[in-house]
Amino acid sequence: MTESDAVPPEQEDPRWDDLVKNFQKLDAQAPREPSAQERADQLKKLFNPGPGAINGPRDFAPEESDEPFVPDEPAALGSGDPMLNLAWTAAAGGPIGLLLCVLFFRSAPAFVVIGLALATLAGIAYLVKRLPTSRDPGDDGAQV
Repeated sequence: MTESDAVPPEQEDPRWDDLVKNFQKLDAQAPREPSAQERADQLKKLFNPGPGAINGPRDFAPEESDEPFVPDEPAALGSGDPMLNLAWTAAAGGPIGLLLCVLFFRSAPAFVVIGLALATLAGIAYLVKRLPTSRDPGDDGAQV
């Protein structure tokens, strides 16, 4: 390090002053961040389809209502189709029963293991059989 490089902190450095002036000029010329309203106006102007255009799904504004939303009363638990409940129990309970047999009851009789496996297969087969086979052409699958 030479003596010319070592400048005491009390003395002014012209190179530093030039750097500070350059940064001040850059800061004054920097574009400012537009506000939310300005952004919305820019987007509206950019995506303005013009007169006679068809509105899209995002242009929909729901009607305001003064009455609060009251949902329907839910169905009671266990009031569904008993065969469907049994099929779900067999499809989910069979593998759980097999896992418990493997972990805790290794000397389980063969008919228990075969019965659990058959219950699982029968439950899955019933659930697959109940799946819809055709689709309504006007239905896009969305439900609310």
